[in-house]
Formats: sequence, C-alpha cells, structure tokens
Amino acid sequence: MKPSALLALGLLLGASAPALAAATPEEAQRLTTLFQSYLGREPGLVTVTPAGQAYAARFDLAPLIARLKVPGLSASVTPVAWTITPEGSGKWRVDQDQPLSISAKVEGQFDVKAQIGAITGTGVFDEALGTFASTSTEYRQIAIEQTVTEQNQTARTSYTVAALKAQTANTGTGGNVDGSSTMSYTGFRQTTSLPATGDGSAPAMDFTLSSPEGAQSVSYSGLRVQAVSDLVAWAIAHDSKQAAISGQAELKDKLRAALPVFGRISGESTMKEVNLNSIAGSFGVRQLAMAVDINGLVAEGRFREKLAFTGVRVPQELVPQWATGLVPENVTIDFNIAGFNLAAPAGMIIDRFDLAQDPPLPPDFDNELLSALLPGGTVTIGLGLSEILSALYHLTAEGSMTAGPVATPQGQGVMKLKGLDETMTALQTAPPEMGMQEIAPLLLLVKGLGKPGADGYLSWAIESTPEGSITVNGTDITKMMGGP
Repeated sequence: MKPSALLALGLLLGASAPALAAATPEEAQRLTTLFQSYLGREPGLVTVTPAGQAYAARFDLAPLIARLKVPGLSASVTPVAWTITPEGSGKWRVDQDQPLSISAKVEGQFDVKAQIGAITGTGVFDEALGTFASTSTEYRQIAIEQTVTEQNQTARTSYTVAALKAQTANTGTGGNVDGSSTMSYTGFRQTTSLPATGDGSAPAMDFTLSSPEGAQSVSYSGLRVQAVSDLVAWAIAHDSKQAAISGQAELKDKLRAALPVFGRISGESTMKEVNLNSIAGSFGVRQLAMAVDINGLVAEGRFREKLAFTGVRVPQELVPQWATGLVPENVTIDFNIAGFNLAAPAGMIIDRFDLAQDPPLPPDFDNELLSALLPGGTVTIGLGLSEILSALYHLTAEGSMTAGPVATPQGQGVMKLKGLDETMTALQTAPPEMGMQEIAPLLLLVKGLGKPGADGYLSWAIESTPEGSITVNGTDITKMMGGP
C-alpha cells in the first residue's frame, strides 16, 4: 500500500472524533484504537505516542503481510511514520519526512523492489470531510526493479524518477467530496529487457523509454469518502472467508451506501520529449497527451478518452524515401461512449451475490446484467474531432453511431482530407513490388465521392441508416458494393 494511501486510510477517523487538544497518553490510546479499527489489532501494527504538543504515529505493516496466504511470498515495507498536530475545529496537520523501501518476492515467479529516497509531505485532515482538505508531497529518488519469470523466461524492468511532486485539495462533506489533484515529475526512465523466445523466433530485446518531464491534473466530484473507508474497515475486520460470509448482509449495506463511488472524474496528463530506444531504432514524440472523462456507477454512463501524439519521430532507416511524407507527424484520437447504465447492474450484483455460493452470482445472470446495462438495447459510440497530419496530407474525422448486441448500427460522420493528390503521387512512386499502384483505383473512387471545399479540403458526409444502407455525400455506396 502506498504511504499516501495508508495516510488517508489511517486518518479516516469518522466525523464524531473530537479535535485534539494536548498530547496525552489517553488521547494517544484513543488514536491507536481508531487506527486499529481500520488496519487491525495485531501487536506492533499501530503505535501512537505523545510527542510534545503533537503525536508520533508509526505503522508497521509486517503483521498484515504475515496474514497474506500466498505460498512462498516474502515481503517487507518500511514502517510509515508521521507527526500529527491538532489545529482545532476538527482539523489536524499531518507531516511525513522519511525514506521508504518496499519489496515482494515469490521464488521463481516475481521479485519487486521499490525505493524512495525521501518522502516529504504535509497535509491538513478535516474531520468534516472525512479526508484531507489539502496535501502537498514530494517524492525524490524513486527506483523500482521488477523481475517476472514465466515458462522459464525472465523479463526485467526498472523505473527511475528523479522527483515527483503532488498536491490535492478537497471540499464538501464526508459523504460527498469534490476535489482536485495535480502531479508533476522530472527524470522518468524505464528500461525493459526481454529474453529470446524459446523457439528462437525472436531475439533478446532491450527497450528504454524516457521523458525529462511531465504533469497530470485530475478533478473529481461526489467522491463517497466515508462510505469507501467504511468498506475498507469492514474488509480488515472480515479477512477470512467464513467471516465475510457471516457478515455479507452488512457488506451489502455498506456497498449500497458507497454507490455511485464518485459522480465524475476527469483528468489530463502530458509527457514531454518521450523517447523510445529499441532494437528497431529510436522513436520519439515531442509530446504525448491524454485526457479521460468518466462518470461513476450512475444511470448516465459515460466514458471519454483522448490521445494526442505531437511531433512523432520514427527511425529514418525504417521509412523508404518515397514514403517520408506519408509518415504522420501529429495524431489525435478522441473516443467516447455513452448511453449505458452502470447504476442498475451494480445494484443487481449487490442484491444477488452470495459469498457462500461458488460462483457467488447465479450462472444465468449475464443476460439480466446486459439488459440492465443497455436499457435501450444500444450504446452511442462517438468520435470527437480526430486528425492525422503529415507533410503531405491532413485528415480529420468526427461523428457518432448507435450499436448494440442485436441492433443495426446507424449513425453519421464527416471526414475531411487535404493533400489527396499529393498522397496519390507519392504512392505512384513506390517500387512496383510494393503494390501501392493497386490502390490508385480505390483512391480515385474516394476522390470522386468527395465534395470540394473552399479551403482546399475534400469532405465526405457518411451516414448509415436503420435499413442497412450507407451513403456518402448522398450517394448510396451499398449498391455499388453489391449490397441490397
């Protein structure tokens, strides 16, 4: 468990906890008991002692690790230490300043080691929120080594990050929290070594991925902080199969209280000057950007993801001279899906699961879930404005369609292209053995269907109908392809 996650877990103390006044043995014992309600009561797991006007809290996960029922597992985590200082009005300041080391190993399967040279962080925990009102943390000298062995083949991966800075800010109540977080890094590097395949079909390969800097921002609303923390506490208290079975009625109530988990999460991230060195040469992207927008387990299901590659670079030796202008320089894909219901199937699963059965859900439950997931029988799949840009052409596309398990897909979209003639000329200069000249008739047909625009672009308005026909700028191409 990450130290920041442990910090949040341990300080989800409930809105009824009184504000700290002075560091006393009695208050230290109360804090110990509260932390134990979330983490367990094994000796040595939680230690809280008075430290002047503050409290020194220490969390040693060794007792929890010892409870893991994984054959051959050996693992260790540096004890996490914080200083907790009361600020009054139900707010506590929490400080952390320490290195961290984590390791986990199963002989012959995997071996993971992670080290953080220094974690320096501070935050303000607000009882009214049930979480932190704000945090600011810096991680320095991050190093992770991972070895995975499968079928007597061992792959090794290492990650290093010079520094990572993160901040969060939250408002609301424990049952409904809105907030945001930001993160930035410097000096990211990943090295992967893959062994040769046993049959000799592929040689051993090394990959190095690097980026000097990057950033991420996330905003969220309706986060059910207190309900989720109650679920964690329940899991700690019911860590055996029999205990979980006997307490599953309470679990169902807690799961219902946690829905929809969050209302919405949206985020953006960028990686600058991404470089990949491989056996095939050096690939690069001046900037890689990603955006995600997703609703929680609500009736109005929605998911969107956007990927943008700017300044794409490929090894010159991989691109023949005639194709240099065809290689994309910028690529953007903006995909979304909507019209599905996550609240209904989530509620059905909670109502119907039985931990005493194997499997916990009825074997014929899939069709019911599908009907609940797609109440209209379809989803809407959308393509936001997307593009491919090269030295010779610029292609854009956007549109949407509805589709389902038994429904005929229907929708509409628009494609625009500039540089079709230049592209055709480049293809015609390819060596005959490449077969590019065979594409010419198809491109001529596409050009003929296009609608010229004043901006030099050709455009194609595409529509599919419930009857199964497809039109391009009003021309039914289904018949041209031999369809009805």
